Amino acid sequence: MKYLRSNKGFTLVELAIVLVIIGIILGAVLKGQELINNAKVKRLQNDLKGIEAAMWTYYDRAGRMTGDCNRNGVIGYALGTGASGTGLAYSNNANPTVDYCATAATTEGVNQPWSDMRVQRVLSYATPNANLARHNFNDNFAIGSIASGGVNYNAIVIYGIPAWAAKMIDVSIDGAADGTAGRVRNFTTNVTGSGWPGDANNDQVVSLIYFFDRIP
Repeated sequence: MKYLRSNKGFTLVELAIVLVIIGIILGAVLKGQELINNAKVKRLQNDLKGIEAAMWTYYDRAGRMTGDCNRNGVIGYALGTGASGTGLAYSNNANPTVDYCATAATTEGVNQPWSDMRVQRVLSYATPNANLARHNFNDNFAIGSIASGGVNYNAIVIYGIPAWAAKMIDVSIDGAADGTAGRVRNFTTNVTGSGWPGDANNDQVVSLIYFFDRIP
């Protein structure tokens, strides 16, 4: 009996203290993940705005939009809809002139907007297009245009990001996470955009289109 009395279990107070400690640890972990997610989205949006700034810098230097070989005001690469841009054939050439938009007769493609900016030293000359186009959610940016109602609109697409990240960028730039209006939209099958997935599907992979020039 003496042995049994010396091996009592935890008291309710002790259990409560353990649960409080576990709660504090879990809260810290969740808060840390939130900070990481916020930092990733901020980096993504900064990269988006950095690409836009580089494109306007190129425009000032060259007198045309990057990737606009025939100087008609439209970036010659037609943006493809869908949730992922991982299949885009970005070049690993260290020399951008291999993919350079040199003449009006050149067939425009996904690489040329990036190569144009490298040739003009707006972006790093020695950094391949495949590296420049990659974003921190492990997919790609694309620079190009999309047609709607007989009008072409220049834009940047961020492929393959979770819906929660796209919504944060939409709110930051347009003030609301609707996906259907403003400069930021859910890039699905048409230029007008679609509503973002509901909050229950915030991890769904989507693509975001940013109209930096004219807005449809």
